[in-house]
Amino acid sequence: MSDVPSYINSKLVRLEASCRAHGMPLTVQRRVVMETLAGRRDHPTADQIFEALGTRLPGISRTTVYRVLEAFVALGVIQKISNPEAKAHFDADTSRHHHVRCRECGAVADVHDEGLNSLRLPAHAAPGFDLVDYSINFVGTCATCRLAADPGSGSPPSPAKAGGARVRQ
Repeated sequence: MSDVPSYINSKLVRLEASCRAHGMPLTVQRRVVMETLAGRRDHPTADQIFEALGTRLPGISRTTVYRVLEAFVALGVIQKISNPEAKAHFDADTSRHHHVRCRECGAVADVHDEGLNSLRLPAHAAPGFDLVDYSINFVGTCATCRLAADPGSGSPPSPAKAGGARVRQ
């Protein structure tokens, strides 16, 4: 996502096509929510997106933001990163990747590792289920929280590696 404007534009093009295919109007609210989410790398919660929209769409309600995000998940144009211990986070990147969540502050980051993407799905994981996909959610402590816990260390330790995984915050 090094070229943010072109990434945002590609997400808007995909959103427009998905809305058209499902007979859903592409409203100003939907467009601005997608622009806001696609422009962020921190996997924001619905509340964080709502707060970020304050100056661009001052009349938008928190409920509208939640509904728009859930509609995007249903369309498959964003991912919802759920965790029973925290609020759901949202990710505009729908490519195959995984996540790590800080157990202290709740920050979420992407984990890109081809080895994780090629795991074989178990044939009989649970009775009655046919598995079609998976995602892995790691839990750890981010560099900021590690540094806060040990301020005398001078600098944050190197990022955690999961079998050579690249972690992007």
